Amino acid sequence: MKLKAQYLLLFFALFLSAATFAQRGGNPGKGKNAPKDFVAETVDFYTKELKLDDFQKAAVRAVMEEQREPVNELMAMKDITRDERRDRSKALNDRVDEKIKPILTPEQLKRYTEIQDKKKF
Repeated sequence: MKLKAQYLLLFFALFLSAATFAQRGGNPGKGKNAPKDFVAETVDFYTKELKLDDFQKAAVRAVMEEQREPVNELMAMKDITRDERRDRSKALNDRVDEKIKPILTPEQLKRYTEIQDKKKF
């Protein structure tokens, strides 16, 4: 009988901690200060802004996945100047543009160009 009570108490303790965990957002490391997945955010942004179909969405995701490692490497570089970072970033953006533009309709391409022009400073 004592063993049953201990198991029951353990079950409720685990249940309550799981419920508390779920109410707090569920996944540690995924809070406000967690690093964001730029691939998912970029795909979501372009899907919304350009009204991408499923094929286009998959193609944009593939292009952005190709760029994940170079972008992460660039972000990790601490010993380069601001100008070098800007130049390397521009080169990455140019490669992305080269691959995304052909999959867009003329209307989407116009909107994409507007978005890119706003990013320039």
